[in-house]
Amino acid sequence: MSLQRRLTLFFILIVILPLAAAGFVVQDVVVREVANRAESALRPAVNSIVARYNERVSVLGDVTRASLSQNEDFVEIIEGDDRSNTDDFLKRRLNATNGLDFLIALNPGEDIAGAATKRGFFLPGFSPPTVDEIMSADGIGPGYVRTEPIEVASPDDNVGFIVGGFWLDDTLLTGTSQPSIDTHLVAGDRIIASPANLERVVRVEGIEEGTVEVEVDGNGRGEVSSLGDGDMYVLAWTPFSEVQGLERNLLGALVGLLLLAVIATAVLAYVLARLIARPLEELTEGARAIAGGRFDHRIPVRSKDEVGQLALSFNEMSDHLDTTITDLESSRDQLQRAVDRVGATLRSTHDMGQILDSILSTASDAVLAEAGSLWLFTGTRDELYPALSRGTDEVALDRLRVGEGIVGLAAERGITVMLPAEDGGPKPSRNEPRFPVTLAVPLYSSQRVTGVIVLYREGAFPFDSKDLDTVVFLAEQGGVAIENVLLHEDAQRLSLTDGLTGVWNRRYLQMQFKQTLASANRFDRPFSVLLLDLDNFKDVNDTFGHQRGDAILIEFAQRVSAALREIDTFVRYGGEEFVCLLSETDISGARTTAEKIRQTISNDPFTAVGEEPVSLTVSIGVACYPLHGNGYQSLIEAADQALYRAKEEGRDCVRVAKRPAPGLHLAT
Repeated sequence: MSLQRRLTLFFILIVILPLAAAGFVVQDVVVREVANRAESALRPAVNSIVARYNERVSVLGDVTRASLSQNEDFVEIIEGDDRSNTDDFLKRRLNATNGLDFLIALNPGEDIAGAATKRGFFLPGFSPPTVDEIMSADGIGPGYVRTEPIEVASPDDNVGFIVGGFWLDDTLLTGTSQPSIDTHLVAGDRIIASPANLERVVRVEGIEEGTVEVEVDGNGRGEVSSLGDGDMYVLAWTPFSEVQGLERNLLGALVGLLLLAVIATAVLAYVLARLIARPLEELTEGARAIAGGRFDHRIPVRSKDEVGQLALSFNEMSDHLDTTITDLESSRDQLQRAVDRVGATLRSTHDMGQILDSILSTASDAVLAEAGSLWLFTGTRDELYPALSRGTDEVALDRLRVGEGIVGLAAERGITVMLPAEDGGPKPSRNEPRFPVTLAVPLYSSQRVTGVIVLYREGAFPFDSKDLDTVVFLAEQGGVAIENVLLHEDAQRLSLTDGLTGVWNRRYLQMQFKQTLASANRFDRPFSVLLLDLDNFKDVNDTFGHQRGDAILIEFAQRVSAALREIDTFVRYGGEEFVCLLSETDISGARTTAEKIRQTISNDPFTAVGEEPVSLTVSIGVACYPLHGNGYQSLIEAADQALYRAKEEGRDCVRVAKRPAPGLHLAT
């Protein structure tokens, strides 16, 4: 037999034999002790209930008298000879009195004049006694205890009697039983109340004072004690099944413990045999792992001796190497992501959303921030709004005033804010996220603050000066990118709008006409073109000057825009000529719109502060697709011819283009 097997057998014998002997001794002692304690606790349980009963009985008369502190009311109600009034009165007095479960009023002849009772808690199959049963029996009976009739007298004569009492139900037993003891109230040979709320009546034969044999769901030991002078008893008992169950549980636990001991002993013998060779094998395996670049390899530290200290030092070396390599790789990846995102930001100068996302994401990754938000000014520059957030509750974010909180302070003064600070620093407003570590850096565009980027950390590790330099650098690059986008948007807007009136120009009309024409062809729907020209506008410039003429053109554009729908296009065609492109509008609708515009202009003169009002009219030519043309050039020419006729026929009118002659093909 090998040494390892001999050691295993030896350890099994040396551990199991004493453990088995001790286990059986402990089982016998514990079972006997539990049984003795359960039986010894029976008498205190019974005495506790009897003491509670006697205490309640001793004050029952006083409590009943105290319930009728207002004798005058009782006198009036008894003399009134109205049973319902008496019942209501007793119910109010009963609810206002502690220690009573029922009140019964008797007239001078000791007949029942009224009664009030509280709900009793009795076993199924046993109902509380009626008022007649209570009054026709002794002072204590099955389920109740009552006083003798207590006289209630007025200054002149006896007006009646009052009887009070309480139920002998499970409330008398509450709080007196231990887990292994059951207590019951017994009337004769019947259990009438029990905290266990048994669903059947249990008969107990030959109850006497002292210890008895009881059969309730099995055999057991019990103690009884009488209550008062009636045939009422308190029964406390402990079932034999409790001790038997405990004995079975202890035996099962003992067998399980022995099995675990066998397994543990076998494992211990194996560990002992491997105690010397295993650490050397593990150290050799760890050295090979480090040589192969597997720095996450760890050697189990099994002891605090020299071998354990060697393993611990080896693991510390591996941890240090692994941390160094991981930090280098993380720094390299972060740098690469930052460079990629900065490059993407500078390339995507036409997409404001992508630029903002690139700025926030790059800054967060570069300084290992767990959350962040980017705030921009509103149009009035008196508030900031959260344009973008990451890792924060977006629902909780809301606008805040300039100078309010951390973001408002950074925006107002154009400074960076780092928290925690030695002086405590500013406090976040209720519309900002709350993190223990915060870094806020303003964004600049054209030498003024356009927004604030804020980064957060959950832990106690604060941002340092290197983190600040990194975020400031990214904020400067982001500000340049934002400025480029704004300049591009301004340039694009100026290329498509009229510099004086602010409405679209001829270039935009040509672009929009293509889309409108394509939609009309696809869905087979008409559209119309209105060509507008202010009548005698040259006289306005000659009389009032070009500055006043420009103001009139601006107001004219505003009036016409207000008269059109949102889907319509209004452009300045040149000089005082304007074009309206009416989507999905036939010739009838176009004529109606044109007439509306004409009246808008002619009805109200053009006014200015300190200037003489100027009354003007407008002439309008109308052309409809496909009735008057199939393309941009043909429709504009048709509308221009209609405008010419409006001028020839007296101005201040609307004229529709004539239909082309049959067979005539209009140029497109």
